[in-house]
Amino acid sequence: MKTTVRSIQVVMVGAAIAFAITACSDGGATPDETGGSTTAEMSPEAQAALERAYEGIGSDLADLAPTASGDALNLYVVSCGEQIPGCAVPAAAAAEAGEIAGWTATVADGKLNPEGFATAIRQAIAGGADIIVPIGIGCGIAQAAFQEAVDAGITIVGGGGVDDCEPKLWAAQRLWLSDYTPIEQWNAFGQLQADYAFGKTDGDVKPVVLNFTGQVWGPWITDGFLAELEELGGSGEALATIDISDPEVADGSFVQKVTTALLAEPDANVLIVPIDAWLTNGLAAAIVQAGLDEQLLVVSRAGDAPALDLIRQGGSGIDATIGSAVEWGAWGSIDTALRVLAGEQPVDIGESMQAIDADHNMVDSGSYQGSVDFRDLFSTAWGAN
Repeated sequence: MKTTVRSIQVVMVGAAIAFAITACSDGGATPDETGGSTTAEMSPEAQAALERAYEGIGSDLADLAPTASGDALNLYVVSCGEQIPGCAVPAAAAAEAGEIAGWTATVADGKLNPEGFATAIRQAIAGGADIIVPIGIGCGIAQAAFQEAVDAGITIVGGGGVDDCEPKLWAAQRLWLSDYTPIEQWNAFGQLQADYAFGKTDGDVKPVVLNFTGQVWGPWITDGFLAELEELGGSGEALATIDISDPEVADGSFVQKVTTALLAEPDANVLIVPIDAWLTNGLAAAIVQAGLDEQLLVVSRAGDAPALDLIRQGGSGIDATIGSAVEWGAWGSIDTALRVLAGEQPVDIGESMQAIDADHNMVDSGSYQGSVDFRDLFSTAWGAN
């Protein structure tokens, strides 16, 4: 059975309260805002989909077993790109967790491109790393450098990416939940985006989908969205799917590319975005400037602090995001490394994900943290409290 987490706020008390709450949120209150019906007319299927999005998926770490922190080691955290929170925040969290475990920790910047990933991995090799945790980076995109690290005797533990090398090079991937494969974990983000959009538009989803091509997991989010949309009774197709690469993000050219594509799709009422930082680094402002904010329900993924600030503000080019407890996950990578080094089997980390909008699951400040005090739970398991 797939595990769900309790929403941070009470989401639904009864049908009448649910309708009233949802009617207050941006991106779904009236037909001209999202192309759908008013929430007072929401179908049971749409209501159920919205509730699933708010409830989310994850664990509570209740069964986290103790493990020894072991020797003082040299940890290198390879960040996918320090210029965006989705890489920088979990990289810092992994370094923090490594220091709590008694290790020295260094963050190397992958600079959002394959050459940068390889350079950062080789920096770790030159720096005498015992352990490398690549944040948001798969194996295949930097296979030669990862092979060099393995040849140097370095233990590699996944930090949110997947070991898609053949043969496998990493000592372990970070596990999520026992009934999800790594691909299905990424699919789940797209599924929750689809549930949210379906609920907010009362099933009238006419999406433009941004598809991230820089990592293998980007299309998995897209696949999850389209498959869930079809399961909910839609066509399973987007009005347009726009491929976005890391270089386009790094030089900012993706903003004009996306804006032009959106203006060419006047029937679109939903925009699906896989990474919050794309919105906070110019796309959200461009959506507002192009007069598309009221037309589009913009649903992103991550739960970064800048994106949550824009959602609270309202009318700012983003309506909701699927929060991912990336700091919890980063601490989980260190837990995985500790267990691998101790000769134990890795355990499920179960970092939670759930829909966040102005009225549901919103934190007071900062980024989305998830449903438990993961720092205390991991520190206790490591004997570091």
